[in-house]
Amino acid sequence: MSYAPDWILNVVCAKIVERFVTESLPIEAFANRMSQELILKYTDCQPEKLCVITKNMLYFLAEIEDEHPLYYCHSFAYRSVAFDKTGRHRQLKGFFFDPLAPAKKLNSSESVVASFRAFVFRSRSNTSLGAFSDWQVRDHKELANLADILDLRVTLEDAGKT
Repeated sequence: MSYAPDWILNVVCAKIVERFVTESLPIEAFANRMSQELILKYTDCQPEKLCVITKNMLYFLAEIEDEHPLYYCHSFAYRSVAFDKTGRHRQLKGFFFDPLAPAKKLNSSESVVASFRAFVFRSRSNTSLGAFSDWQVRDHKELANLADILDLRVTLEDAGKT
């Protein structure tokens, strides 16, 4: 089986939350549309999984009642791309290296939400964890395919597709 690496799930779900908040479409539309492309490479990127993760991220953001929920999503995506779990810079380049290669281990919905929660709590006390407001996944040419998926045109009709 080929599973999405944890950092890719982090980025995808953070972007779905951002787009849900800024656009007038249901979460299911974003999850369904992005899943159509992601599932070609990652078997675990089912729309249901993406919906569960993003809804739990939104519930958490509502719980903490912070004034800047998009800041946390944007910064979480940035930190997931730029750094690995140990805080070292993530390797995105190399001979015979594909940064988007599937993982062999399945990542649970709970682990993504737990990572997001931990990041938000850390960033509330350490503002240096934030991303530049103009940062985009597309800034990393090695991630162009992922950026294309994150920027897909989504319509209301996508909400009904599975």
